Amino acid sequence: RARPTWDDPLLTLTTGSFPSGHAAGSTLFYGFLACYLVLRMKSDTARALAILGCAAMVVLVGFSRVYLGVHYLSDVLAGMSLGTAWLALCMIALRAFARHRHAIGAR
Repeated sequence: RARPTWDDPLLTLTTGSFPSGHAAGSTLFYGFLACYLVLRMKSDTARALAILGCAAMVVLVGFSRVYLGVHYLSDVLAGMSLGTAWLALCMIALRAFARHRHAIGAR
């Protein structure tokens, strides 16, 4: 769909608006980073801070897309949903790969 139109936009783009690729990419990147950090950290407090920090970055990227006037909120939420689904698929695939690798090594 078309991007939002404003009287005095901060940024003007001509490409499609739905879903937000920046929101999807940041959700995937920071989600993967959070998963990695949670697996590597020993302290529950550090894990919580890592998750909160990564979630804050995703929210800031989403907010920036709406603030710049290049996306509607629904575009950003759809991008975050897409990124979350892709992250879940990647994490499931990595776990399956690790189990397969462990099973081969146990023989």
